[in-house]
Amino acid sequence: MKLIKTLCAGALAAAASLAAPTLSVAEEINLKYHAFAGVGPSNLATRWFMDEVEKRTEGKVEFTRIFGGPLGKLSGQPENIKVGAFDMGEFSPVYNPGLFPLANVTSLPFMTDNPMAHAQAGHELFKTPTVEAEFTAMNQKYLFPGQWGSIQLLSHDPIRTIEDLKAAKVRAHGGAAEILKELGITVYGIPWGELPAAAERKVVTAAIIGAPADAYAFGFGEIFSYWDNVDWFYFPMPVSINLDTWNALPADVQAIMEQVGNETVEKARTLLEAEEVEARAALMEQTEIVNLEPAEQAKMDAVRDAAWQHWAEAREAEGLPGQAVLDDFRAILSKHGG
Repeated sequence: MKLIKTLCAGALAAAASLAAPTLSVAEEINLKYHAFAGVGPSNLATRWFMDEVEKRTEGKVEFTRIFGGPLGKLSGQPENIKVGAFDMGEFSPVYNPGLFPLANVTSLPFMTDNPMAHAQAGHELFKTPTVEAEFTAMNQKYLFPGQWGSIQLLSHDPIRTIEDLKAAKVRAHGGAAEILKELGITVYGIPWGELPAAAERKVVTAAIIGAPADAYAFGFGEIFSYWDNVDWFYFPMPVSINLDTWNALPADVQAIMEQVGNETVEKARTLLEAEEVEARAALMEQTEIVNLEPAEQAKMDAVRDAAWQHWAEAREAEGLPGQAVLDDFRAILSKHGG
C-alpha cells in the first residue's frame, strides 16, 4: 500500500496487506489507481473523481494513475485491491459474481430505461449494510459507481424476433445472459479482449456489449452490421479502495472523498452522455438500427420477471438474502424515478 511518498516505490505488493502506517496531517498522501483499460469511457468518472479530490485537498492527496491494465485484467481487480497491489480501481460484479453475489442484482435485465436512476439506486444499495458487507469481506471500501454504461445488442444479421436470437450465436453476460437462459438460448461467454476477433471470425454472430461508447471505441461498429439500441441492462462498475488504505486516511480526507464520491454519481452519467454523442452518431453511420418487434419485446418482458425471481432464488439457495436485496433495489430504484 503506497500512501506516503517516502515509502519505497519498489515495495512488494504482499507487504501492502500489513497494517497501514499512521498519517499525520502534514504528510502528503499518494494513492495508486489502476485501470484495467486504457484512458477511455470506462474510467471517465474515476478520472474526474481523482482530479476533484486532488483539487479539494489542495495537493495533499495525489493519485498515481496507471492505465492499460499492466497490473491485471478486469476480473482480477477485486483481489488486487484486496491485497493492496494498488489502492483503488473499478471492477464489476458481473465479472466477479462469486465475490459480489448480492451486488450483482444491479445487472438484472430490463429493470428500467432510466440509467441515471439506476446508477443512483446502485450507489444507495451498495451502502446498505447487507451489500456493503461484500465489500468489507474483500477488504474494500465502496466509493462510488464508475461508468455505469448501457448494454446493447450488435449483430451480423438483423435480429427482429426471439427466433432470430435463437438462430444467432450470442455473446452475453450479466442480465442479458440471465434472460436469454430463460428463453432457452445458448450464451457464449467470450472475454472482452477476445471478442473482436471472435466476432470477425463469426465464432459469435451477435454480442450484447457496452454501447454506444464502448462499441464505437473498440471498433465493433466496423465489425457488426446491425445495432439494437435498446438498453438490456446497465453494467455495474463500482469503484472501491483498499480498506486498510481507507482506514489510514485522515478524517478530513475521508470526508472529501465521500463528498466527491456522492457527486460523482450524477457527474459520471453526464460525462458518459457527452462522450456518447460522437459514438452514437458514428455507430448510426456504421450500422443499421434494427430493434425487436414490439410483440417480440413484449415476450421478452414477459420472462423478465422470471429471470429476476430465479436470480433471487439462486441467492437464497446459497444462504443469502436474495429476495430481500431484490425487493430493496426495486424500491430504491422506484424512489429515484426508475
